[in-house]
Amino acid sequence: MPSIRKVTFPSRGIKVVGELRVPDDASAKKRAAVIVAHPMSGVKEQTAGSYAELLAKEGFYTLAYDAAYQGESEGEPHFLEDPIQRAGDNNAAADYLSTLDEVDPERIGILGICASGGYVSFAAQSDPRLKAVATLSGADTGSLFRDGMPEGSTSRDQLKEQLKAVAEQRIAEARGEKPATNNLLPVDYKDLPKDTLWHDGAEYYLTPRGQHPRSCNTVVSRSLQLLVTYDSYRFNELISPRPYLAVAGEKADTLYFSQKAIELAKEPKELYVVPGESHVSLYDHIDAAGKKFVEFFTQHIAQ
Repeated sequence: MPSIRKVTFPSRGIKVVGELRVPDDASAKKRAAVIVAHPMSGVKEQTAGSYAELLAKEGFYTLAYDAAYQGESEGEPHFLEDPIQRAGDNNAAADYLSTLDEVDPERIGILGICASGGYVSFAAQSDPRLKAVATLSGADTGSLFRDGMPEGSTSRDQLKEQLKAVAEQRIAEARGEKPATNNLLPVDYKDLPKDTLWHDGAEYYLTPRGQHPRSCNTVVSRSLQLLVTYDSYRFNELISPRPYLAVAGEKADTLYFSQKAIELAKEPKELYVVPGESHVSLYDHIDAAGKKFVEFFTQHIAQ
């Protein structure tokens, strides 16, 4: 079994906490490493940790970490969702791995899950150190909060009203009030359609299936102001000629995000659709997608 080291590294002045998994057959030879970034509202011990463990068992060093403002990492107010910070955490993770004697800095890959599928894409567009880029159930949080889901379900007038409310919340916070927060996922989810992000996400994060005490289904309301002008995939073409893999479930209501990511990327690229799976089912059905990630990273950074 891989061993786990608790590690910290700086990201834009914020201390980030991660788990570095060391393969049990690690030798003095420098090895390939994969950064694994968790979904929005998630922490490193959930699905990101599961995929990090799977890849470490295949001989990769892996680094799953709590994003700034999340989990054990620092950053105030906690539960702020800052997309530029989230993307930058991945660049900072590459900084950290590049300092390790055991890791070959020319063989660093990255895997982003859900919102982090967008964040790792954004990070890789301007960081050639990320030699192979993969996403699982990828989503663009900018579009999600700007346009709603399905895309277009939030009108511009609705968005402007939401932004007015955020502006008022900022004034209240400046006067000493605590930051306003919202639930990210609906607490009353059981009557929602199954195989949807909102139903299945709540079922994962709010039940023993995926629940974790540091994953609190909370987002600071003024995160909206940071998210609405953000675009995960606009410059995906810059990742080429590094390989890009988007994995998504056949039933996922977020599949269109992965399709857009692939459309905007250049070769080599691949959209791999997993039959019978939804957005969230792939969080713990790791065998369904895990084999594909092992093949991808073995081909592109382990050789």
